[in-house]
Amino acid sequence: MPNVIKPLFERLAHLGFSTHQSLNVLILVLGVLAFCFICECIFYVLTNSSAGIVISQATFAATRLFSQYDRNVKNLYFNSESKNVITGKVIVNLIEDEYEKSKRERLALFSKEKDILEKIKVSPLQFSYDGSQIDFKKLLSDYSDILNENRLSFPHPERITTNSGKPVIWKTEFLDKGFETLSEKRLREIMHFDSLFVRDLRFKHSRVVNSLPSEFPEGLYNGEGYVMVGGGKYTWFAFLSIQSLRKSGAKLPLELMIPNEADYEPYLCNEVLPKQYNARCVTFASIYGKSVLKKFGQVKGYQIKSFALLGSSFENVLYLDSDNFAVKNPDYLFQSDLFKKYQMITWPDFWRRTSSPALYSVLGIKVGSKPVRRLNDLFTDPNQYTTADDLVSPEEEVNFHDLKGTLMDWTTEAGQIMLNKTLHFNTLLLSLYYNYDGPAGFHPLISQGGAGEGDKETYVLAAYYLKKMSYQVYKKPDKLYGTFVKTANWYVDSTIVQMDPVVDYENLKRIILQNQADVKAAKKFTYNYDYTYGKYVTRGNGIVPSPMFYHIHSPKMDPFEYVTHDWFTDMEDNPIRNFGDSFADIGYDLELWIWEKVKENLCGPDSFSFRCFESENITLICDNKVVDNRIKWLQDSGKAVLDNSDSKQHEEVDAIDSDKSSELDDLIYEKIKNSLNYDYDESL
Repeated sequence: MPNVIKPLFERLAHLGFSTHQSLNVLILVLGVLAFCFICECIFYVLTNSSAGIVISQATFAATRLFSQYDRNVKNLYFNSESKNVITGKVIVNLIEDEYEKSKRERLALFSKEKDILEKIKVSPLQFSYDGSQIDFKKLLSDYSDILNENRLSFPHPERITTNSGKPVIWKTEFLDKGFETLSEKRLREIMHFDSLFVRDLRFKHSRVVNSLPSEFPEGLYNGEGYVMVGGGKYTWFAFLSIQSLRKSGAKLPLELMIPNEADYEPYLCNEVLPKQYNARCVTFASIYGKSVLKKFGQVKGYQIKSFALLGSSFENVLYLDSDNFAVKNPDYLFQSDLFKKYQMITWPDFWRRTSSPALYSVLGIKVGSKPVRRLNDLFTDPNQYTTADDLVSPEEEVNFHDLKGTLMDWTTEAGQIMLNKTLHFNTLLLSLYYNYDGPAGFHPLISQGGAGEGDKETYVLAAYYLKKMSYQVYKKPDKLYGTFVKTANWYVDSTIVQMDPVVDYENLKRIILQNQADVKAAKKFTYNYDYTYGKYVTRGNGIVPSPMFYHIHSPKMDPFEYVTHDWFTDMEDNPIRNFGDSFADIGYDLELWIWEKVKENLCGPDSFSFRCFESENITLICDNKVVDNRIKWLQDSGKAVLDNSDSKQHEEVDAIDSDKSSELDDLIYEKIKNSLNYDYDESL
């Protein structure tokens, strides 16, 4: 047994692991060792080649070796019949131990690569013109060169094992309590980012930032509209969502971005969408060109949204995930004072921010030592809730993301994002970089295994780094349960309900006034975030949120899966609603409408085929009493709910005095702008 394996095997045996369990972990560690071997090979090439950074046959061999170990890890760890699961913590500790052994080689690699890159001057990208138009393809081609030149050298060892193409996250953090203190010390304990990882990423982040254009791309984008992403089954999801958007009354055009040309569906794209829905399909190849896409490698996963936003033709855009259903007309948002003032609107997630303090070292942002807010409460004087004891040990007693220089809570749910792409062009370019080197680089830095780790924070982070204004909705989303997954014996929260941001903004003004009055009236004010800006604020006092989007994310609306998995019933086979029972808030039964559309789209006189369903038995939907009975049950149960709904909750509330409203506009804008008043650390 190799010397590096034997002590690990003995250590696991000492901890009480069976031989089978030990083999699972050891093969995982071998995968990490293979990765370290790749680093050594590249180091050898760098120190023995006058041509600079090249890839040798040895590196290719090492890559193949790592791929084999990765496959073994997946086969043994994920497909094992063993019931005794090895905890993620044990695996993480072993990975870190082995990764540390390659530190000498990684340091040499970093130093050599840094010396080479420093000889390559970085300057802002310049716009080239094809006639009077910016040559978008050349711009992105040049940017791809910069990203490839500055790739992450040391992928985080906890994210180099993949399952179904996505990094394995050994431990997920579900932190959603406003009263819980997520201090610097607590956040540093979630994941470890060694100094070389931080130095490498900081050096390359600085180079990428310095390459961003110094001017706006005037004339590159025009008009306003919606963007979704299709391709494969996502084309079907998007079609349902487009239909819901039009049902809401939305008239603005929509572009359905298709990443792979093979997924272009001629009848849908050439006939149905343009003639009935004011929508069109746009392939990535037609926008970027095949040669540019090839330079970026395989555009997939979390990179797709960035490419869709950059490639769409609209200047002002509202991006919607393909499983996101509009239940209120969003058209008016484009002309709202809120959007015109902030130029970027985002929506919150359920979760607290778990970014590593190392993120700010990578970004070169100085972090303060005193709290300047409580979560997203920018309006209460910090002296109302900060004690002297807090300031003695702020690294243990104060929320890290309440400090100056940090991105404030809550996290962002990126199933919808609205922005002016001319003003936020660099935001999109920078977010593309964060996602290009995301899965084993920026994503764990930003989330550390926080629920939903991926691209969702990269857009707000890019805007924040560039000191661009944005408004994030204050009302946290509602979570709707309803789907009982029998194989897991578990109910899932199938739907995220997001609110109208304009209504939310007006409600924020009322909340500020209410809290100001409470502070003034109280002899002794006791601060409680949940009762000021948190989860209890929208109860009463005329503060009523207005749902705008139903993000039906898990499970998505594949009708064949709903039927075959029997997701219509609970554990006792009683019928249940999959998308909750609060649909009276939106004035109609969305779930019933969706199933009626499913039948119409797949079985009606104007139905047409979708490639993603070519192998499915269409009679499961079109000639199945289960589906017919489901629709009948939804009709009967939904009518009763709508007939008994309380119409008072939809009544208009008194408007705020215009002068006071204007004062509050200025206050909110000033506070959000001040949150960007941090300092960069220019030293590298």
